Amino acid sequence: MKKKITPKFILQNLDAIITGVTLTLCVILVNLNVIMRYILNSPLQWSEEVVTSLFVWTVFIGSAYAYRKHSHLGVDIVVNLMHGRTKAVVRDVMAIIELLILIMLTVISAQYVYNLIYIRGVFKPVVTDVLRIPKAYTGIAVPLGFGVSTVYSVYFLLTERFHIIKVKKKPDEDEGYQVEGGNY
Repeated sequence: MKKKITPKFILQNLDAIITGVTLTLCVILVNLNVIMRYILNSPLQWSEEVVTSLFVWTVFIGSAYAYRKHSHLGVDIVVNLMHGRTKAVVRDVMAIIELLILIMLTVISAQYVYNLIYIRGVFKPVVTDVLRIPKAYTGIAVPLGFGVSTVYSVYFLLTERFHIIKVKKKPDEDEGYQVEGGNY
C-alpha cells in the first residue's frame, strides 16, 4: 500500500528527506565535477565547498534520522551478560548518560556556530574561500543534528525506558525488529 505524501508525513520524515536530498546532491555534484575535470578539462572550482557543506548536512541530520530509527551501532556485550533488574538499571543509566552527552554536544556545537557569526561579540560572519557564503550555513547542521537527536533521546526515555508516556501503535505501522530490551 502506497503512503500518501501529506504535510504531516513530510514533517515527520523531514530528517530523512533532508538527508536523502543532500546525499543525492553530493553524488550528482561529485560526478559532475569528475566529468568536468577529466573529460572537459574544466573543473568546477566551487563544487568542493558545496559538496563539503552538503556532506556535513548529510552526516549530522542523517545521524539524527539513524537515532530515530534506532540504527546506530552499539556495543552492549557487557550489558547482555547482565540479567533482570541490573540489566534494566544499567540501560536506564546509559540512556541518561547518552542524553547528557547529546545536550552537551548540542550546546558546544551551538557555541561553535555562534562563533562563526560573531567574533568577540561583533557581527562578522566567517565566509567560505571560494563562494564567500557564511560558514554558519554549513555549521548550523551540527547543533540541529545533535538537537534533534536530543529531542528523540528525551522521547525514547519517556516512552521506552521509563514508560511515562504511552504510545499506541497503528495496526499498519511497522513493528520493527525485536531486541531483548524492547521493540526497536
